[in-house]
Amino acid sequence: MSAPILMRVLRVRSRSAKATLFSGLAIDDTGLLVADAPRYAVMLPSSRSVAEVEQGQWWRLSGKAVPTDYEVDGYRVIEHRLCATDAELVRPSGEHIVQLLASSPAFPGIGEVKARRLWERLGESLYDSLDQADADTLASVVGAELAQGLLAGWCQFGDAAALRWFQGVGLSLRLSRKLLDVYGSEALAAVEADPYRLLAFGMSWTAADTLAREHFALHANDERRLAAAVEAVMYQAFDAGHTCCARREVETSLARLVGKAQVASALEFAQAHHCVHVSGDRLHALGPRLLEQSVARALCARLGKEDALASPVDVEAFITRFEQDEAVSLGVPRFSLNAAQREAVHAVARHPLVLITGGAGVGKTTVLKAVEALLEHSDRHIYAMALSGRAAKRLAEATHRPAMTIAGFLRNVAPQGISENSVLVVDEASMLDILLAYRLLVAIPASCRLVLIGDPFQLPPVGPGLTLHALVSVSAVQRVELTEVRRFGGAIAVGARAVRDGQWPTLPDAGGEALAFLPCAPDALPEAVLRLYLADPIHTQVLTFTRERGVASSKALNALCQQALNGTSRRLLVWSDERARHEDSGLRLGEPVLCTRNLHAWGLQNGSLGRIDAIEDSPKPLHGPDGEPKGMALAWVHWDDGERRPVTEEVLDALELGYAVTVHKAQGSQFERVLIPVYAARNLDRTMLYTAMTRAKTQVILVGDVEVARRAVEAPPHASLRQVALAELMAEDAPCS
Repeated sequence: MSAPILMRVLRVRSRSAKATLFSGLAIDDTGLLVADAPRYAVMLPSSRSVAEVEQGQWWRLSGKAVPTDYEVDGYRVIEHRLCATDAELVRPSGEHIVQLLASSPAFPGIGEVKARRLWERLGESLYDSLDQADADTLASVVGAELAQGLLAGWCQFGDAAALRWFQGVGLSLRLSRKLLDVYGSEALAAVEADPYRLLAFGMSWTAADTLAREHFALHANDERRLAAAVEAVMYQAFDAGHTCCARREVETSLARLVGKAQVASALEFAQAHHCVHVSGDRLHALGPRLLEQSVARALCARLGKEDALASPVDVEAFITRFEQDEAVSLGVPRFSLNAAQREAVHAVARHPLVLITGGAGVGKTTVLKAVEALLEHSDRHIYAMALSGRAAKRLAEATHRPAMTIAGFLRNVAPQGISENSVLVVDEASMLDILLAYRLLVAIPASCRLVLIGDPFQLPPVGPGLTLHALVSVSAVQRVELTEVRRFGGAIAVGARAVRDGQWPTLPDAGGEALAFLPCAPDALPEAVLRLYLADPIHTQVLTFTRERGVASSKALNALCQQALNGTSRRLLVWSDERARHEDSGLRLGEPVLCTRNLHAWGLQNGSLGRIDAIEDSPKPLHGPDGEPKGMALAWVHWDDGERRPVTEEVLDALELGYAVTVHKAQGSQFERVLIPVYAARNLDRTMLYTAMTRAKTQVILVGDVEVARRAVEAPPHASLRQVALAELMAEDAPCS
C-alpha cells in the first residue's frame, strides 16, 4: 500500500449515510501545496471516521489512488480517485469559529469574509486571542472597533474550550452550533457528563458510541450507554414514522447495538432515566409521547359538545343561496350540493372539530367553498391553509379566498395571536404529521374551531406519526365522507377507486385510452417512458417513486429527457471560483424545472414547477422596491402560478430538472396527462399509485411491471404499518369517553 497522503479538502461533492465524496489537494506539513501533485477525488466511508468532512480541513488518508481522466465542457480533466482505507483528521477547517463569528448577532459587522480572514491569519491562536481579550492582535486583522465588538460578543459564549474541542473531534458545524445554543458555556461539560446526549442532536448511534468509548473511555455496560441505546432505537423508529414501538421489536434492535445479554438492563435503565414510557407491550419515547398526548388533549377538548353557528333551518337557507350563487358563477342553470356535501356544511355549523374526507374528485373543494362562505356569514375569522405552497395556491384559486401554507401561518400569523372566534381550515390534511399538528394546536386558542379536509388513502405524511389517518378511526370525531365523484369520471375514476380500495383493476394495454397499463421489462422502462413522453411533452408530467434510486428515478429520467429534447439547447452557465471559469449548471433554455425548497422571498414553494424561458448573456443586477440590491439574474423562469421570476444563484441552488418529479412533490397538484413508470421501490404501495393516478385530468398511462403494481395495490398500505398512539390516547382522555 502507498504511503499516507496529507490532503486539504477543496470541496465536498456529496454526502450520504455511507460515505462522503470530496475533492482535495496534496499538501506538506506546513500546508503548502505539493508541487506537481495530482488533484484527488476521495471517497471516505462513514465507518472510517466520526468526523464530518468540511472544506478546508486537513486529512491524512491511506488507500490506493487510481488515475482517471474524463472530459468536462471539452476540457480533459485528470484526477486520482482514492477510496480511503484509513483516515485521520489532522487539522479542522476552522468552519466552526468562522461560521459562529459570521452568523451570530453577537458579532455585528463580522461577516464571513472578515471571519475567514481572522482564521486564515491567526489559525488556532484566534481562540486564545478571544479568550485572553487580546484586542491588539484582533485589531491587526479587522481594526480596533470591530475587535472590541468581537470581545464583547465572545463573553456570551464563555471560553473557547467547547468550540475548539467540538471542532477537534470532528463534530459537524450544525451539531456544534445546536449544542452551544442549548447549553451555552456549559456545552462541553454537558457532553462530558453524558456523551450520548449527542443522539438527541442528530448524531448517529455509531458516531456517538465511538466518541463516548474512545474519547471518554466509557465501558460497554455503562448505565449511560445502555439507556442511550434504547433512545437510539426509539429515535430510529421515530425517523421511520413511528411514535411508539412494540416491545419485541425494540428488544431485537437493542440486541444488535449492545448484545442480547444487556437488553433487559438497557430497558431497565432507560425507564429509570425516564427515556421511555411503557404502555402494555408498547414503548414510547418520551418526546413523541408528549407530542401525541398534547395533540390528543387539544382535539378532545373540542369533542363532546355542540357549538352551533346557526340553526339547521338557517344553514339550509344559506345552502340554497350558495347553490344559486354558484350556478351564476359557473354559468349553469342549476347547481346543487349532494347529500354528503350538505351534511358536511351542517357538521361544520354544529361541531368545533370536523373531518371531511373523500377520494379525488368528490367535491371536497366545493364543500370547502361553501363552508368558508358559511363561516364568513357567521362572522368567523377563517385561516385556510395547506402544507405545500402549491396546495395553498390551488386552494385560494378554488375558493376565491386567501390561503396560506401552514408554515406561513405559524411564522407570520400565530405569533401575533388570533381571535377567539377563529376557524382553522386545513386542506390536504393527510399530509399533516404529528409534529406539525402539535405546533398548530399549541398556537391557537382552545375556542378555535378546526376543519380538517383530506383523503386518508393518499400518501401519509413525510414526517413522523399520523393525524388525519388516525382520527378517522376515532368514533367520537365528527366525520363526513364524500363518495360521489364529480371532478372526473370514466376509466380514471373507476381505476383509481379500485386501487384506493386495494383491488387491482383490469386495465387496457393501448396507449390511446384514458387509463392504460403498458407492460414493459425493467431494463427497457426508461426508453419506454421517454417514447411516451415525447408523444406530448407540453401536456405531460412524469411522476415517479424515487428521486435517485431505481431504474426509473426522477434523476435518471430527467437526464434521458434532457438528452433527447434539449441536448443542444443553450446552457445556463455559472461562474466557479474553484475552477476560475464558467461551469454548466445542468439546465437548458426551454426546460421544465422544479423548485425543491421554500423560497418565500421569491414567492416560490417546494414543489413549484416552471419552465426556463430566457437566459441572460451576462448576469443582470436586480433591485427590490426600495432600491436595495437583490442579487443577479442569470436566467428567467415562467412558473406555474403565471409569474415570471429571475433565477439568482440562491434560486438556482434550489432548482432541478422537472421532466420527471416524485409523487410526493406532485401531491396537491394537477396535470393534463400523467405517465407513471412502475418498478420495484421500497416506498411503493397503493397510496403511492392512487395519489399519482389522481393527479391527472384527462389521461393516465402506467408503464412497467404489472405484477409489481398488483402486489403493491393488494398489500396493506404503508401508513397502516406505522405504529402510532394518537387514537388510543384520545380514547383515554375523559372528554372523548
